[in-house]
Amino acid sequence: KTKKGKTMHAIGHIDIPTTDFKAAKIFYGKLFGWKFEEVPDWNYMLFTAPVKPHGGFYQVKKMPKKHTVLLYIETNSIDKKLKEIKKARGKTLVPKSSIGKSGWWAKFETPDGCHLALWESVKKK
Repeated sequence: KTKKGKTMHAIGHIDIPTTDFKAAKIFYGKLFGWKFEEVPDWNYMLFTAPVKPHGGFYQVKKMPKKHTVLLYIETNSIDKKLKEIKKARGKTLVPKSSIGKSGWWAKFETPDGCHLALWESVKKK
């Protein structure tokens, strides 16, 4: 836990591919009770589950065969964590990148080829 009691390294966000936002809303909404918010500028749709983690859907023309769900691990410092990942023989696939006023993300690969992501929230003042 951090000084303020927030648990770090918890699952913070999940990306799920979909070929159809409307169909995803119906399927996941009925089955799991998720709520949705479309983000047209990003060609993305956020979902809020009854309990965390929450996430979003990214649109694809054809469902990918590999690495379809991207798991985000919360951290206080993506820069520091990417250095630790490199030291542990992992590699950075997408460097630290801004998501507007929300925070930053990065994508990495574990030594055995698993793709995961990091999330660092903007610090609240």
